[in-house]
Amino acid sequence: MVEAIMKESDDKHGPRPTLRPTAPSTIAVAALAGAALTLLLVARYYQQAPDLAWYNSAVIFALAILLAWMAWNTKRTLQPSERQVRAQATQADSAATRPGLLNGPEHALQIARFAVLAKAAIIAGSAFFGAYLGFTVWLAVQSDRLTAAASDLPSAILGTIACAALTAAGLWLEHSCRIPPSSEDSDSPRPDDDRNRS
Repeated sequence: MVEAIMKESDDKHGPRPTLRPTAPSTIAVAALAGAALTLLLVARYYQQAPDLAWYNSAVIFALAILLAWMAWNTKRTLQPSERQVRAQATQADSAATRPGLLNGPEHALQIARFAVLAKAAIIAGSAFFGAYLGFTVWLAVQSDRLTAAASDLPSAILGTIACAALTAAGLWLEHSCRIPPSSEDSDSPRPDDDRNRS
């Protein structure tokens, strides 16, 4: 994800840490753990469980929309379109806004925070997706004999969709935090290339 959120160390700011993209196995494990735990709990304590409310899903959808907006805005900042680049070229300080170039350590820190937020949203979203999905499956099986299960089923389905949207928005934000290589990076030879030449 943010492999490039901070590339190599530089003389002014010292070593720059990197973050790795969230692995698909992490998402799968979180979802399976949420589903398994929910199935165990709901099978024993469904009668004591509070009613599923639609506004819980509305809050998750709102968070997903916020993360999607952050992803779109971050992607525009780090990877501007050709039209944006042409517009920036007319400004005197266009060199400070080239793709892949961060405007100081504060900007880099903000992108790093977005990346950490995205990772947290992915893991939480996938865990709750599994929980809602497990609940949905159980309710669908029991809806023929339990009236309460039939009434809770639409809210459970809505929650499953909302959590899937949150996970997708987190993945988009994580992907948007990648910094494209600058022209200086692509022009500089790699150590492996030097070794191959010798």
